[in-house]
Amino acid sequence: MRNFLPIVLASLLFAACNPNTPEPKGTTITFTESDSIFPNPERGLFVQIYYTSADLNSHANAATINKNRNSAAKLSLYLHSYYLTDYMESDIPQEFLDRLETNMNALREGGAKVVLRFSYKSSMDQSARPWNATPEWIHKHMDQIAPYLQKHSDVIYCVQCGWLGSWGEWYYTDNGYKQNPSRDSDYEMRWEVLEHMLRAVPETRQVALRIPAYKMRWLKMRGDSLSSPLTAAEAHNGSNKARICGHNDCFVSSSNDVGTYLGGNKERDFWAEDTKYTIMGGETCEKTKYSEGPNALKEMAKYHWSYLNRDYRESVTSMWRQDGTMDSILTRLGYRLVLEKAILTPKPKVGQEFKAYFVLHNVGFAAPMNKRDVELILVNASDASKKYVFPQESVDPRFWLPGEDHKFTLACTLNDMEPGNYKLYLNLPDPYESIHNDPRFSIRIANENMWEEETGYNYIATINVE
Repeated sequence: MRNFLPIVLASLLFAACNPNTPEPKGTTITFTESDSIFPNPERGLFVQIYYTSADLNSHANAATINKNRNSAAKLSLYLHSYYLTDYMESDIPQEFLDRLETNMNALREGGAKVVLRFSYKSSMDQSARPWNATPEWIHKHMDQIAPYLQKHSDVIYCVQCGWLGSWGEWYYTDNGYKQNPSRDSDYEMRWEVLEHMLRAVPETRQVALRIPAYKMRWLKMRGDSLSSPLTAAEAHNGSNKARICGHNDCFVSSSNDVGTYLGGNKERDFWAEDTKYTIMGGETCEKTKYSEGPNALKEMAKYHWSYLNRDYRESVTSMWRQDGTMDSILTRLGYRLVLEKAILTPKPKVGQEFKAYFVLHNVGFAAPMNKRDVELILVNASDASKKYVFPQESVDPRFWLPGEDHKFTLACTLNDMEPGNYKLYLNLPDPYESIHNDPRFSIRIANENMWEEETGYNYIATINVE
């Protein structure tokens, strides 16, 4: 349990997110939306870095990671691709695992999170075969990696399923994994990999498959005959269905994204619905008419994109920079939360209930996807050591979907406080104790004169407690 001095728990978990709730009477504070580009956790452009078995000396650097947060791309996310090319018939050596540990620690120290992928080959050439290890070795390697995934779950955004085929994308496969599976029996070995990864990856994190047809078929074979996308009632409940997400590595690169949607509109409709509650990201692979800015933005909104490769494919990302599309991508990837107003209890008094009613818009492409804490914080205006933290359990930012108004009330009882002026903050920190108090892992609201960089708090107003 986190230690706050003092901690005052919320006494009332008030009806939180009913959009039809009438607005209360009170002191109204209005806010101005910001158009600034700034880093926020678990969203945005990423840099892909390759770590191979041939070069065990390369590793992540915390100082560089922290510096990149202030670059033009405002980087707070990486994709680390680990290639186990030299270990296809042997255990992963401790030196390779130590490098994984070093990298995860560097991410935490540097203030960033990571998408992970493990595979064996980075070529589809016949000369590179076999493109993946045998089932026996794949499952042994997953068992070796699993403790590191569990230990460092705080800085993992999601894990791409990987392991099979060139680049870990599940297409150019061998060693018993049929390249073009057609029958249910052809898929069972693939599902063993997926389900092993779901066990290896922390329960709080999602596992991404390369195309929607994979999740749809897995659902059908595991009891959902309709292969139905997630509903709000099923979302974020810890089930395998809720934890399987997607990645598209040929985004807007052809009429079907180079095989991503071979099944046509049925698969597109599935991902459009499922990604309301699951992570979506990836990269482009070809510059085509489909890559043009207006279509790219439309597709990112439809499929709720949260992360995108900064560097690949350069011909596409360069076009987006030249035509102005990239600024929209930088601001809208993932969530972008804007407060319209807050209505506060008038004349708050020590020992009595205090409420803050908020109206919030998400103008990004997606909702926040991993669990996040919500806190009201009151700090004495003349003595910052007198800080009162009120955790809120009634609001879940993962359901702040884009394009909708979100109205919710946070409540607390002002016990054990001295009368005086207090700064009121909305805080959206990471729930992991290891990074909960690190402002680089807290969500910044997109309003002017709100963000307090040294704490990661979002300033609402100064109130007088009588």
